[in-house]
Amino acid sequence: MTFIIATIVIIIGVIIFSFTISNSILIIFFAIPFTKKLENISLLKSGNHIIRSYIIKLFIQIAIFFATTIFFYIYFLNDAFVSLMVGYAFGVIGIIIKIKEFSLNMNNFADYFGANKDYFWKELIVKYNEDRNKLLEFIVVALKEKNNHEN
Repeated sequence: MTFIIATIVIIIGVIIFSFTISNSILIIFFAIPFTKKLENISLLKSGNHIIRSYIIKLFIQIAIFFATTIFFYIYFLNDAFVSLMVGYAFGVIGIIIKIKEFSLNMNNFADYFGANKDYFWKELIVKYNEDRNKLLEFIVVALKEKNNHEN
């Protein structure tokens, strides 16, 4: 029975770590910098609250992670806490394996666009008829042009 409980807690640890920490990494290293780049090339409406909403999400993710860790530490120190830490370790391995997925790619852009569609200029959305591939290509070209003009 102990083995089953330990296995369940390890799985819980992997899930919690994967969702909270990987989302936090994605917010810190993709969403916030990408938003700043889009603002810099004027593809987002002014006065948007994207970064503020991402910071709130970041704090919520970190709070969930620490609350879960503290809960297991206080109530299950000798038994399940070690299993939770093993689960976290597996979560770290999963993140290391998928580290390249925390950059600009179609999946991340699709999620970003879906969450922040209202902040893009309507003309831009209409122009690309919600074809995210074409919109992403346009944004990548615009970012490269902006970088070339700065250099």
